[in-house]
Amino acid sequence: MEYPCNNRNNNSSRYSSKYLRDKGEFKIMANHVYFTINLEGVDENDFNENVKRIKGKRLDYDGNEYEWEDYDYIENQPFMSNVSKSFDENGDLEDAYDWYCREVGAKWCNIEEMTDCVIAGYSAWRQPVELVLNLMNYFANKYDSHVSASMTYEDEFRNFMGKQYYDVDGPLTADDRYIAYEGEYNETDGDELVREFNKRFPDIDTDHDEFDWYEEVKINGDVIYPNEVLDEIADDFWRDA
Repeated sequence: MEYPCNNRNNNSSRYSSKYLRDKGEFKIMANHVYFTINLEGVDENDFNENVKRIKGKRLDYDGNEYEWEDYDYIENQPFMSNVSKSFDENGDLEDAYDWYCREVGAKWCNIEEMTDCVIAGYSAWRQPVELVLNLMNYFANKYDSHVSASMTYEDEFRNFMGKQYYDVDGPLTADDRYIAYEGEYNETDGDELVREFNKRFPDIDTDHDEFDWYEEVKINGDVIYPNEVLDEIADDFWRDA
């Protein structure tokens, strides 16, 4: 069974900000896993105060200088201040690959949005489970608040996609701290989405050699784009998960 990349991947704004800042070039690699984290139990102003941004200047293709602003690297964010790490003489994270795998949950992770208790971005091969746990531990203990979270995620080729919930225990009497943990989750994949599409539109032969997920199809007097319908089915899954 063949099915298209998720439609959310067709977005030119999905770039690696770290590569762009450091090397000035577009660089991206598979497999991206796109995610959105929603935190509950945290005041939005408190959340925003714990997000660090950096600014700089660079030249455009015509040699004109312009200013840019972006989120600082995850390891420099205040909400990762309690996570053990070390930096070299140039200020770069040491053992970055292992640290990201251990403390973020993927060998690299890029953030595109981080405001009002919502974090969205993409990571390598796996959703950033450990990042969510570290976020929750930080905010729960700093503000003495019962924090919960949910994360939706999808591989760019929809080999897997799902929604997971997180919660905290505590405060624990031994050291009066909250401890975050993984809760229930529900997963599906592209094959399941296609099966649901075929149920909704049994007259469309998605196995036909000339069928194209990205071309419009006229059915019962209406025009649909199959790839957009798959996105709608995915959204329905997340809503109900």
